Amino acid sequence: MTISETPLPTAGELISGQFEESGLRSNLIPAYTAAVLALRDRENAATLRAAGFAAAADRLEPDAAVIDEVFGPEDQ
Repeated sequence: MTISETPLPTAGELISGQFEESGLRSNLIPAYTAAVLALRDRENAATLRAAGFAAAADRLEPDAAVIDEVFGPEDQ
């Protein structure tokens, strides 16, 4: 059995590719990609925190400014 040596795309590459295919302006793709990844990190941090791993969750928690830059503050 041969194992493929082609590296799998990263989450960032997949998300960025989806934004490219959607026609999003190329100058916005990096910020939108970072924001989507930050939202996922936030979700993972909440899962860790709920499981009692607060220290790990704190390390994973993204900077809210990354999300706010693209999607706006949560309190709007």
